[in-house]
Amino acid sequence: MEQFLAIVKETVNPATQPVGVNLVKDPAIVGDLKIKVRNKRLAVCQQIAYSRMYAWSTWADAGTSHCAIGAACTGLISPPRRILDGTVNTGVYQENKPAAAAMQQAMPRVKPGVAGVLTYPLARPFAGITPDLVVLYVNTAQAMRFVQAFLYHSGGEFVMKSSGDAGVCSRAIAQVALTGEPTIEIPCMGDRRFAVAQDHELMVGIPYQWLERTAAGLSATHKAGIRYPVPFQIPAECELPPDYVTSEQDMGTNE
Repeated sequence: MEQFLAIVKETVNPATQPVGVNLVKDPAIVGDLKIKVRNKRLAVCQQIAYSRMYAWSTWADAGTSHCAIGAACTGLISPPRRILDGTVNTGVYQENKPAAAAMQQAMPRVKPGVAGVLTYPLARPFAGITPDLVVLYVNTAQAMRFVQAFLYHSGGEFVMKSSGDAGVCSRAIAQVALTGEPTIEIPCMGDRRFAVAQDHELMVGIPYQWLERTAAGLSATHKAGIRYPVPFQIPAECELPPDYVTSEQDMGTNE
C-alpha cells in the first residue's frame, strides 16, 4: 500500500486522501480498534468523507447506517420493499414506479450479512487489517489517468456504469466488491449535499488486488510522458497587442 500511495501522490496527487474500505463480516475484528467515529448515524458517503477529508476512521453497522439505500448496497440490511419496488424513486428520479423499480433492480448490492462498514485513510491502516477496496475522489483529468493505468496491461476499453444515485455505496463499493474490477462513478445527490462531494469530482473504486497493477500502470504511463497536471503548450511570441510587445527601443530604456 505504501508503494501505491507514493505513486498516486507522484502521478495523480488527489486533493483528498485515498480511503480504505472493509465490509466486515465479523464485528469482533473491530472490537478493540480505536475508531474515531462510531455510534453515530452516518450514511456511507459521510463515512468516506470523514476518512478522505479529515483522516478519521469510521464504523457503521445496521443500527447506525443512516441511509437505507447505502446500507442495502453495502450488505448491512436486506433491501426494504420500498427500495426494490421503486417507491423511493418514483416521481423523483423516475417518472413512474416500474421505471424506478427497474433502476433499483439494476443497482449493485452486496448480499446481506455484512456486520459493518469500516473506513480509514489508506495511509493510516489498522494493524492486521487489509482493505477490501480503496476509494478515491478525483477530478476528470485524474480519472483519465486512472483509466489509462487500468488499461495499461490489457488494453481494451473501460466501461463506466451509473444510476445517477447511490454513487459511492453502489458503484465504488458494492460493484467493486462484487466484480473484483475497478470502477469510476459520479457522486450522487446525497454525497454532494451531506458528504461535501464537489462539482468537479468523480470517484474511483479499486479492489485491493488491483492496487499493485494500478500503481504499475500509473508509473509506466507517467514515465512515458503522460503527466498530470497536463502540461499546456505555451507558445513563444504569443500574439499581444503591439504596445505590449517588448521592442528593441525598450531594451535601452533604464528609466
